[in-house]
Amino acid sequence: MPIDRRSVTLMSATGTDMNKYSDTVKGDSYYGYTDGIHTIQVVYSNYVGRFSIQATLSLTPTDNDWFDVVVDPTEGLYAGSAAWNDAGYIQFNANAPGTKSEAYTFKGNFAYIRCYMDRSYIGDGETYDVSYGQINNIILSA
Repeated sequence: MPIDRRSVTLMSATGTDMNKYSDTVKGDSYYGYTDGIHTIQVVYSNYVGRFSIQATLSLTPTDNDWFDVVVDPTEGLYAGSAAWNDAGYIQFNANAPGTKSEAYTFKGNFAYIRCYMDRSYIGDGETYDVSYGQINNIILSA
């Protein structure tokens, strides 16, 4: 009997937002799946900034329950072109913006998952410039 898997949109176009959390969605652990495999597709459009995936094990998470997921490019599917750092984010700079669709697979029995777009370190951290581009959408398959 096949397992009913799903795909869900975490975030639609970010437009002029400088910093933004995606919607919070249920991960594998919430549904009782034990493989913990999650894949996120991010569609970038000349995006300058940091992107991170966050997760929690809590069924009723507070702000303090979230942690950054470090994507290991040596495990599973990694279709991305930029490197994830040990701090748990991928960064695109003005001289090499994110310009395509990338997929990141990570593993963990997470109850909830969300993503974070961070540009607080660019310019004054609040004023959007068209050269910063955007994230067009983020989809999770779990």
